[in-house]
Amino acid sequence: MEIHETPYKSKFVSQLLNLLLDKYELSQSFVTGQPSKQRPQLSLNKSPFWQDYTDEVDFRKRIWINEAASELERLGLVELNWARFRTGEQLERIYLRWSELKTAYRVAGRMPKRDKLERLRHILTPLSRHPWEWVRVWSEQADVSLAEGKTAHLEVDDPEGYKDLVCVLLELPRLERAVPIRLLSQKLFKDSKHMERNVQRRLLSLAKQASGEERETEEEWLDFLGVAKNPQIVLVSGPLSFRTTDSRKVDIGVFAGGVGLSDKTGEEMYQVQTVATRIVTIENLATYHLWLEHASELRETELVLYTGGFPHRSLQSFLCRLAEHLASASEKNIEVYHWGDIDLGGIRIFEYLRKKFFSNLRPMLMDAETLLRYESSAASISDEYAGKLEEALKDTRLTHWRQVLQTMLDRRIRLEQESIVELD
Repeated sequence: MEIHETPYKSKFVSQLLNLLLDKYELSQSFVTGQPSKQRPQLSLNKSPFWQDYTDEVDFRKRIWINEAASELERLGLVELNWARFRTGEQLERIYLRWSELKTAYRVAGRMPKRDKLERLRHILTPLSRHPWEWVRVWSEQADVSLAEGKTAHLEVDDPEGYKDLVCVLLELPRLERAVPIRLLSQKLFKDSKHMERNVQRRLLSLAKQASGEERETEEEWLDFLGVAKNPQIVLVSGPLSFRTTDSRKVDIGVFAGGVGLSDKTGEEMYQVQTVATRIVTIENLATYHLWLEHASELRETELVLYTGGFPHRSLQSFLCRLAEHLASASEKNIEVYHWGDIDLGGIRIFEYLRKKFFSNLRPMLMDAETLLRYESSAASISDEYAGKLEEALKDTRLTHWRQVLQTMLDRRIRLEQESIVELD
């Protein structure tokens, strides 16, 4: 392919200056803002230009590189080091001059990294007044790092992406209930898929990093933030009654397979009551239906709810109302159980339910005996997962789970709820 002098030299100059500026921006001198004795430099024989420089078929490349580098030296941007007795012929090393950094950025057609950091600080500023503490703390920490010349693991070349992130974060506290992600995206960006394509990854990464919360799935993390992948339904079966906004009483106990309550229904129901003597919450959908089939004779005395992992916003609202009823009806001494996976996720879900809604919650089929009984159906765990179990064993909040955690670690297994298909 034919090459021409002017575009070749222009490309070389751009690549050279960008390589030198990359080295500068990764140096301690960039962070401190003070020149050091060691300047950003490039050894030609270790550079991407060496193949062209030593091309014996087309010697013009060597001449053009020498001429372009010499012109940069004449402009004061770089200093050249030539091989002994071969000045102008054999280039060995190129140094960036501290005094002409601004000019080097301009000639390279590149925004200075310091300007990028300041631009990002400005974009993130509104988060310093965010209603959620964890967002404020993260933004303050990011601002300190950016001011110190550090990227704080942020993608400084994507300002538009962070503008979108800030836009979403500012909107989330205003949501009164979980909103489908595509409806929220349409409202904020006039594009129903923009959030999923351009914001969701960064939003979830931030929540996992900074919120201090623990969730298992993408949908659970979105729900934590107030966003739903799909409309949310509360699945419940058993003796439960409530009144609607027009004061009509509804009793769902007449439906053998339970019902699904929409978010809108949940908003319009009040005086939630149950005559159940026992409440069971179940983590997984298949097991929920299995339980309903198995315990059909208990339909009049047992209230069963499907949590779907961590309870979503609609279910949380429902559980709050149910917990209020239980508190006012404490003389009934209603037992509350949760049945979930025998793994870290299942334990976290149990503890969340116990802390948020039912202080008297007890585990069902989540003990070491059950784990060993179904060991042949259990899944093996990785070394990374084993490390997490070791950390959980040190957590004083989980002392009552010590036996099952130790068994999981010793046997290097965990058990999904769906593995138990025969109920006594």
